[in-house]
Amino acid sequence: MGYKCFLAYRVYETYADASKKCQERGGRMAMPRDRKEQEALAEYVKSVFHGNWPVWLGINDERSEGLYLFEDTTRVTYFQWRKHFLSSQPDGGKRENCVAMSSDDGDWWDTYCERRIYYLCEFDV
Repeated sequence: MGYKCFLAYRVYETYADASKKCQERGGRMAMPRDRKEQEALAEYVKSVFHGNWPVWLGINDERSEGLYLFEDTTRVTYFQWRKHFLSSQPDGGKRENCVAMSSDDGDWWDTYCERRIYYLCEFDV
């Protein structure tokens, strides 16, 4: 995917633990910055996790509700929020501050940071 490579981990971790594991491996949590990168990442995740599995991205609004930042503290300007009839995202308010991506369609949704789910790391190449 250009100047980055992504690696999916089939291990359940909280957001904080996933971030720490990525850093220990010399990377950081995946931060899709534009539509092209998001589409490539979604395609990769779909090939790794068959079905509908949530996967952590390096995005949260823990510092200020509604202000989504990447792990490197830069502001998120491209979003891929889930837009369904019954549950448009983000919908968690102050309780759900971390962002996961669905492996089946690549859409994002906010959820509890303490939730244990799979995660994605990115590495510079």
